Amino acid sequence: MTARADRRSGQFARPLLLDLYCCQGGAAAGYAAAGFDVIGVDLAPQPRYPYRFVQADALGYLRMLIDTGAIAAFAAVHASPPCQRKTRAQKIQQRDHPALIAPTRALLAATGLPYVIENVVPDGSDDDPLIGPVTLCGAMFPGLHTYRHREFESNMPLTVPAHPPHRAPTVKMGRPVHDGDWYHAVGNFSNVGYVRRDLGTPWMNRDGLRECIPPAYAEYIGQQLITTLRHGTPPAVAARQAQPALFGWETAA
Repeated sequence: MTARADRRSGQFARPLLLDLYCCQGGAAAGYAAAGFDVIGVDLAPQPRYPYRFVQADALGYLRMLIDTGAIAAFAAVHASPPCQRKTRAQKIQQRDHPALIAPTRALLAATGLPYVIENVVPDGSDDDPLIGPVTLCGAMFPGLHTYRHREFESNMPLTVPAHPPHRAPTVKMGRPVHDGDWYHAVGNFSNVGYVRRDLGTPWMNRDGLRECIPPAYAEYIGQQLITTLRHGTPPAVAARQAQPALFGWETAA
């Protein structure tokens, strides 16, 4: 899967979204389904990422786009800063992880674009919180078999479905996962193929599945961003007349 481009104009055929801290592309798949073309950025190599990819420090790359004006190529930005700082296991082990949400937010605000910041629900105290987030859960999306709560902050209004009760029991950690089970994809979980099919991420390995945003979540958020761009476009976006050739591959198939 690749971002589609118009060979004659060098422009992407759909609104272009920048996917920061992209990992293996769970969010990207959802945004693509919602109607975006996507470019992912991550510090680590991501050979499984299914769209256009730039290996770079996310904040450094975003700062470069802002400073050079190249951010004009994009209609919206999604960011999923690493979440280890918010987990109990990392706090118990006293591992030091940088606080990235606040500096990410500051740069996203400087773009003038609609943006979304995603992260896990914090386990205990949180010194780098999201502001006014909404929460999505797998129980909101028929067909998913994992609860996997994720929080989303945005400078655009976001709505969420009703949150159904968690009635289905989940398989305990370390026990076999069978097709149709509700599961926590954590640790060295079993039945990777089933989890891939359930999440809709057949290209991912176990590491990617453990961390990813279910594409259904990002598609739901992305549909709201698309509506905002079509019917309530921010002035900074509406003023852009074209997407300049910035990356050297805009006209690639």
